[in-house]
Amino acid sequence: MNTPSTHSPVLVLDVGGTKIAAGVMTADHTVHCRQEISTLAQAGATAILNRAIELGRQVLGRFAQAYAHFGAPAAIGLASAGYIDSATGSVLFATDNLPGWTGQSLGEQIGAAFGLPAFVENDAACFALAEATLGAGRPYRHVLVVAVGTGVGAGIVIDGALYTGWQGRAGAVGHLCIVPVDGRPCSCGLQGCLESYTATRIMVAEGGFSTIQALAAAYGRGQSVPAVDDAAHWLGIGLASLAHTLGPQAIVIGGSVGLLGERYLDQVRQSFNCYTMPSHRAISLLPAQLAADSGLLGAGVLAWRGQGLMVASVVGS
Repeated sequence: MNTPSTHSPVLVLDVGGTKIAAGVMTADHTVHCRQEISTLAQAGATAILNRAIELGRQVLGRFAQAYAHFGAPAAIGLASAGYIDSATGSVLFATDNLPGWTGQSLGEQIGAAFGLPAFVENDAACFALAEATLGAGRPYRHVLVVAVGTGVGAGIVIDGALYTGWQGRAGAVGHLCIVPVDGRPCSCGLQGCLESYTATRIMVAEGGFSTIQALAAAYGRGQSVPAVDDAAHWLGIGLASLAHTLGPQAIVIGGSVGLLGERYLDQVRQSFNCYTMPSHRAISLLPAQLAADSGLLGAGVLAWRGQGLMVASVVGS
């Protein structure tokens, strides 16, 4: 196995409906020259892509001036919202949060813009890759990483490798149906989806708060917030079904629910144990460790692996 010291730097990008972030990741897993801008998604796909390319160029310019001793980046890793065909780097489907993003050939276009090989994956999958390789899931070979924020997504790591399913369709755990009769409508067009009961936007709206930060502040002071209790209950039910299906060693929970802390996670664990067979209760439910830059870190790991390099990571069995 190659060690991280053999890795050239890589340009890393994270494109979401709200923001675009970029930096250069070096072999010590540090993201240098990080910059962030608003996506301005309503301007359309071409404008979004051009903003990402321009941001990448700015970051590369700063990196060349301040960190020339690392050498030039050898590849690009891109984490993107939407369902991604990782073999081609194309967007199979994206919601209206990124208008016109469906069908974009991101790998080809980003690669051509910089003259570098580009590797593209869904942002939740990159988050999972980072947590499984460098974060809370590092001791384990089989990990489910769930991101709970405005939406709910996941990445699945099996035997140390990211599993994306046919054309990148795996990991849409937010659309696991948990209330089949008279369930809440979901943004995907279905009803009764896990996301419709557990996303932070649901907690914020039902709790009467303006933001997840305001909710987290009240919850952290010990205030009773029934909307959080309900969301934790439903998430535990959904994770129990996923545990029975996938049998991971650990489930890592991140996203903006990380602001709610251990009290929330304990509630999820209690619900999980109520709906899980005794044989599966040994599965650890852990908080994510890498916070806001997990998408960029995962994109960096993706780029290294795409070049045939391994990252010193998984130590469990």
